[in-house]
Amino acid sequence: MSYALVTGCDHGLGPAIARCLADRGYSVIACRLNPAEHEADALVSRYPEQIRLCTVDIGSDESVQALKNELNNTLPCLDILVNCAGILGIMESSPEEPLDFDLMAKVINVNALGTLRMTTALLPLLERSEGKTIVNISSEAGSIQDCWRTGWFGYCMSKAANNMQGALIHNYLHDRGGRVIQMHPGHVATFMRGHLDTTARVTPDESAAGIVHVVLDLDLPLRDRPVFVDYTGKEMLY
Repeated sequence: MSYALVTGCDHGLGPAIARCLADRGYSVIACRLNPAEHEADALVSRYPEQIRLCTVDIGSDESVQALKNELNNTLPCLDILVNCAGILGIMESSPEEPLDFDLMAKVINVNALGTLRMTTALLPLLERSEGKTIVNISSEAGSIQDCWRTGWFGYCMSKAANNMQGALIHNYLHDRGGRVIQMHPGHVATFMRGHLDTTARVTPDESAAGIVHVVLDLDLPLRDRPVFVDYTGKEMLY
């Protein structure tokens, strides 16, 4: 049996990735923040033997540590960790306006430090696996080389930091036979803005299918540096 864990399974892309991995035969830990979000419940109904729900706040040291303690007693290893959970913050702020630095810090805490919290907490389980694959859902918004925006500071900075922590973890795992994939999921139609993003052209199912195909089916080389690709396998600029 192969084991995967996916964060951000409250709604949207996270549950779709968990579903795709279950379809591939994985036993999946689907982590959500809010038990009142019921999209993940349908996964358990559909895959009662393969998908298990857990609650975790990746922005909290205590919550992540509690999940670590729980999984250390129940999982033999972890083959794939998908760090999907994230928040947007304020998109419209520009440099000449008052900026909400407290909100920016929250976005960075979740999108960058939260990913690192989960990774370091679950590293012992990952190191028991032969695959040792971490997939961080990043964004083209975190690319410094391809930056065109003049605002959206919290989100863009958090995803740039997400890319850096992914590179650092990859450097650690590389000599141990592991890898990190930084993944741009595309412009996905989700509810991260508080409502369905009708401007997006990619559905969660399309993005998830692409991500799982890239991770499991494409022969991505085990490079000295982490791969930064989108859900179609196209390489992105750091």
